[in-house]
Parts: sequence; structure tokens; C-alpha cells
Amino acid sequence: MEYVVEYGQDGKYIFASATGVWDPAIDNAMVGQILEMVDSTGVLKVLLDIHELQFNLPIVRIFERAKEMREARRQFGKTSLKAAIVYSADNAKLEEDMIFFETASRNRGLPYRAFKNMDAAIAWLIDS
Repeated sequence: MEYVVEYGQDGKYIFASATGVWDPAIDNAMVGQILEMVDSTGVLKVLLDIHELQFNLPIVRIFERAKEMREARRQFGKTSLKAAIVYSADNAKLEEDMIFFETASRNRGLPYRAFKNMDAAIAWLIDS
């Protein structure tokens, strides 16, 4: 798994992109870098592009990941206001998994929303 974290669209949001095969340790490092950038810049909106990331996780692991994200954000103390996740809708299981992750995350107070389309994600993210 490889990733990049940088400013997006005129500094209105932080952009992160991940490719390859999902690895929880590398994903945790990416999340840490995103949270550090949120803290250091004051930019509270995050766009995460994972449409080229490969993963096939059991539903229990997706649920656990939502819990892990909540804990990581709590430990950091300062978090994003909104986070849009863009994924590839090439298969039905991935779409179901992303809907489940969004629901599990939002039930834990995390401001995540999943999108199949980059333009829709950016529009939602920079609105308000």
C-alpha cells in the first residue's frame, strides 16, 4: 500500500490517496499524517481517494476499523469536520462494505461519508 497526503483545491481540504493492497499498519500511518496535517494547518475537511486501493475485508473487520478510527481521533484530540471517501463502485460487495463503514462510522460520531464519484465528494466536502 502506498499513499500521499497533501493540500487539495486551493487549501480548502486535505487530500489523501491510497493505492495498492490495503495494509492496516500503513493505513494507520496515513491516518496519523492526515490528523497531523489537520492539526498543523487548521484545515478541517479531508478527501480520501481509495478508488485504486484493493481490499476485501470481512464485515466484522470493517466494523472494527470504524471503532479504531474513532479511537485514533480521540487520542489525537483534534480532528476533521468532514471526511469524504471516494471508492470504486466496480463490485457490489465493495459498495455494500462502504455503505456499512459509513454507517458504522457515523454511528460513532465520525463525519465520514462515502462516494462513488469524485466530483460529488468534493461538492459535499467544500459545501459550508
